[in-house]
Amino acid sequence: MPGKLFHNGFGYFNEPGDEYVITRPDTPRPWVNVISNGIHGLVISQAGGGYSWREHATLNRITRWEQDLIKDEWGKHLYLRDNATGRHWSVCWQPVRRPPERYQCRHGLGYTTISSLQEGIEASATFFVPVNDPLEIWIVRLRNLSSSTRHLSLFTYLEWLLGVAPDWHREFHKCFFETEFQESLGGMIVRKHLWDLPGSQWNRSWGYVAFLASSPPPAGFDCDKEAFLGRYGSVASPRAVVEGSNLQSMGRGVDAVGCLR
Repeated sequence: MPGKLFHNGFGYFNEPGDEYVITRPDTPRPWVNVISNGIHGLVISQAGGGYSWREHATLNRITRWEQDLIKDEWGKHLYLRDNATGRHWSVCWQPVRRPPERYQCRHGLGYTTISSLQEGIEASATFFVPVNDPLEIWIVRLRNLSSSTRHLSLFTYLEWLLGVAPDWHREFHKCFFETEFQESLGGMIVRKHLWDLPGSQWNRSWGYVAFLASSPPPAGFDCDKEAFLGRYGSVASPRAVVEGSNLQSMGRGVDAVGCLR
């Protein structure tokens, strides 16, 4: 096809060859983009799966992820909620997986942009790593294509790991997280405190401070997984998104997550 190189039914290269364009989220396997400036890096799939790391993708992972080529449901998620109807969906398909009216993922050189159309709302999210800073930036854009005024809430969700992956004893490791919301930052900071033993390679505090912030400042937040999901809740229908509210959870010893609303 003109302008579409090597089209295979799921995607194609654009004519300059600097983007791979995926037109449906349910590819045969996760098709990912690996983005790094040499210090901070991220992996993101066409459906929104993936994780972040600092300097080493296994020994210094920032967010939790499990390699599952069938489900590809571990990632850093963006939810939209219509506050009038209570209906919710994912900007990047995962984890709600409602069939979009239109979907596109553009893996480029140093960035990925995922866009979708659902419920009359056109949404796009661009993920990239600045050249000289140890962080990643998400830019979310919303456009109302319906004929009425809409009142929406946008939620983020990720799970913090802060160390060696996998953290094989999760209930043990969560005892050492410290989460705190700071209004001056417009977001949360997260630390992991362990202890050093002679000859030990693993029981060490994480030597950095992680943060998740937004502009404009969030209207609500949760740092605890149980508060966000609800008891026996799921990432497809988390309590905070279903109810449209947060419990403002934070502290030490929580199952640390990053939710901003």
